[in-house]
Amino acid sequence: MATPPSETPGHGRAAAAPGAGAVDPLHEPLRLGALALDRRLFMAPMAGITGLAFRRSVRRWGAGLAFTEMISAYGVHYRNRRTLDYLACGPDEHPLGFQLFGADASVLADAAARCVAAGADLVDLNMACPMRKVVKTGAGAALLGDPDGAAAIVAAVVGAVEGRVPVTVKIRSGLREGDEAGRRTAPRLVAAGAAAVCIHPRTASQMYRGRADHAVTFALAAELPVPVIASGDVDGRAAALALLEGGAAAVMLARHAVGHPWLFAEILCNAEPPSHEARLAEVRRFTGEAMEGMGARSVGYLRQFWPRYRRAGVLDKELAHALMLAPDAPAARALLGM
Repeated sequence: MATPPSETPGHGRAAAAPGAGAVDPLHEPLRLGALALDRRLFMAPMAGITGLAFRRSVRRWGAGLAFTEMISAYGVHYRNRRTLDYLACGPDEHPLGFQLFGADASVLADAAARCVAAGADLVDLNMACPMRKVVKTGAGAALLGDPDGAAAIVAAVVGAVEGRVPVTVKIRSGLREGDEAGRRTAPRLVAAGAAAVCIHPRTASQMYRGRADHAVTFALAAELPVPVIASGDVDGRAAALALLEGGAAAVMLARHAVGHPWLFAEILCNAEPPSHEARLAEVRRFTGEAMEGMGARSVGYLRQFWPRYRRAGVLDKELAHALMLAPDAPAARALLGM
């Protein structure tokens, strides 16, 4: 049964693999600019999800790189107190990427410099978010329709971080079916200084429906001189390895890891799921860390996890329902036997 790779002897080396001396592709080192990584399985940035407690949870199970939530560059630039809270990170979190969104190159450049000062090991620019409230401001996936503006943003941010950390860009395959906006814009981003391109190969109009078209990922990997990192529908080891075999340099887990952080260990170690006791211990630890870091706000935050932990087989129907109704943190802690 899988145990957190961080607690497994030989972590960072391949589990048993065919052929003497063979290295598991997921454990091969990868360099993004000046940042050296010891494996190729990452946790994707997810708005409303990848806060401090969640990042620590997936790191315990083997994530080689984690990201903050999507952070407003305007909030950082204008020193919004709530936004600046997203920049908090612990000494045990590295390597850590900070993801920014916005449409103004100078604002993004200033925000990126502040993220580096706050401890970012990498700055990722979101040109993928399909949500209307983001796109209508000219940010997120809307930038795929403005290649000149997108390239200018990358160049400004690369200049602002002055080589201290790599700058990457998260894109979609396009704005709508058939426009290939992502594939056409990506070379411009690389020419402007992007150290890697992360792609979620659905169109913005698809949102999160349908299947990710990784033929786009493979085409982009063959065309670009920098690493291409794949995200979308990665639900197990076979899917992750297929993406690497197709040309992706690394793989990011997203929705499939929410409520299932041990998926990292299952993929990296080619192992069975951990015991129910180990999974419940992780739920309790994650819950405690979320409550400690977020206070009363943790109750609402955690409600998005209870159904997912139920689907992962950790919580039964009655307990998951009771946790959804828990009015405060002490009530939730009592239900979990904490």
